[in-house]
Amino acid sequence: MPENKHHQRFEFESLSIDHTSQEPLFRQLEGQLRSAIWEGYLSPNERLPSSRRLAMQLNIARNTVINSYEQLTTEGFLVSQKGSGTRVAQNLLHDTQTSQKANKNTVKQAVSFEVSTRFKKAINCFEYKQSTLSAKPFTPHIPAYQEFPSKHWAQLMGKQLRQTNQNWIEQTSSSGYYPLRQAISAYLGSARMIKTNADEIMITAGVQQAIELLAKLLIEPGDIVCFEDPAYMPAVAIFEMMGATIKFIPTDKHGLNVDYLKVSVKKAKLIYTTPANQFPLGTTLSQTRRHNLLEWTKHSGAIILEDDYNGEYRYHGRPLTTLYTMAPANTVIYLGSFSKLLFPALRLGYMVVPQTMMQPLAQLRWLLDRHSPPLEQMVLTDFINQGYFARHLRRMRTLYAERQEHLIKLVEQYLADYMTMPLLEGGLHLIAYLKTGLSEIDFLNACTQAKIDVSPVSKFCVDKTQHRGIIFGYAPYTKPAMTYAIKKLQKELVKL
Repeated sequence: MPENKHHQRFEFESLSIDHTSQEPLFRQLEGQLRSAIWEGYLSPNERLPSSRRLAMQLNIARNTVINSYEQLTTEGFLVSQKGSGTRVAQNLLHDTQTSQKANKNTVKQAVSFEVSTRFKKAINCFEYKQSTLSAKPFTPHIPAYQEFPSKHWAQLMGKQLRQTNQNWIEQTSSSGYYPLRQAISAYLGSARMIKTNADEIMITAGVQQAIELLAKLLIEPGDIVCFEDPAYMPAVAIFEMMGATIKFIPTDKHGLNVDYLKVSVKKAKLIYTTPANQFPLGTTLSQTRRHNLLEWTKHSGAIILEDDYNGEYRYHGRPLTTLYTMAPANTVIYLGSFSKLLFPALRLGYMVVPQTMMQPLAQLRWLLDRHSPPLEQMVLTDFINQGYFARHLRRMRTLYAERQEHLIKLVEQYLADYMTMPLLEGGLHLIAYLKTGLSEIDFLNACTQAKIDVSPVSKFCVDKTQHRGIIFGYAPYTKPAMTYAIKKLQKELVKL
């Protein structure tokens, strides 16, 4: 049922009258309205335009519309009430739904097309999974969005909407809302020790779009781009589609294996890395390897793409200095996002780039989708500047540390016979390592039976047999929910 009880949802611009036809005009109109109702395009209780308005729209006599409405009312398709206008009958709900289903099953002959070879190669890099409205334990890579201070966000948005100068209605710079870029610059300087300014910061629709923009701007077919193994495969896919040659570099408990990198790759265009919290293993790139990586870039000519994946969420010790801060000027591009820090639907991120790169990136962004929504950028600016952002991060660090500790204790108490789960210094997930004798496929089947959701590390690896780790997200799940899920999983594993 339409939420608005007083206005029709759409203009009926699809209606047409053929004045040259021998069929009476009221019959033409009657037939089109009947079909629209029967096929479900008009919903039960939906309001139709007044006879006067529809007659003016179709350039026909008002009595013609009245005759059509009266006939459809007689047949039970329409109801007319004083003060409520003419509406689609309520009791047609079952019939129209059935008709809609039948209509959808009547598929027109599909047009044959062939996707590009590059797309096929890229899409095989990762498993596409449509997001759901609510996640179940232990779906990874999701923040505690239920804890987001939506009340404060709504107040800030309402304030922007009430401004007399409603700038959010207008287009904004493709580089992003300048006050937001200033706020991010101030935050990076105080929290991440990154010295930058607003003219070096570009607002994007998350890290994924930043990667796409850089790939389209910088990559020629055949250029070498290096990735960690395991890797963030959606990023790999973007560079695959641009024709890049991908080189995978193994990782261990100290992060990216820079010695292997030096031996195997002499020249490269880019290297993508997650040094603060390796995706997905959660390890931190050691200081020694950070220095060695920066030394390698001097000889290889590569630009480092530093994705500060969950860099803000470190629960043991202080955050390590970023590569951007350690590196010579113009050798590192720093990527950040707000979707993991605040809530997933907030598709706002940023990148810190050399100032000379800003203009071509702005031109490219304008070409692709113009800019990110101005209203959300303005609200986020106020959210940062008024201290809500810093306060939320502090709350989440405490909460996530507690939930991380609780999950480890649950595994030790109920699942010690099947896996180990080492402590990680930060992030939103933990890695469980299966013990000998338990196959990954049997474990995943047990998770399915227990109605819990996890991800194998192998899906992010080049060699799918390389890791026996399982990713357990914990950030958005309460202690009782995690306890209940782990106990269910234990019952399924006992059956193996």
